[in-house]
Amino acid sequence: MGIVTTTFESQKAPCGRILAGQHVQDHDDDGFVEDDYYFACGCRSIHHELHDGSICSRIVRHDGKVLVDDLVSEH
Repeated sequence: MGIVTTTFESQKAPCGRILAGQHVQDHDDDGFVEDDYYFACGCRSIHHELHDGSICSRIVRHDGKVLVDDLVSEH
């Protein structure tokens, strides 16, 4: 599967507002998964599952405040 980008009109952003934005998804046969949301206000929610089983999640409000910054490693 290649990168799939879709738009949405009304979804709750990390700042609490209901906004439009883009949802980007990608994955490969080796276990990589990308599932990212980018909101019109500048907020973003990023979730990546890496080939080694590690999971990286990051949620950032439009003002730069990091709400979640997690890296879970299988090793």
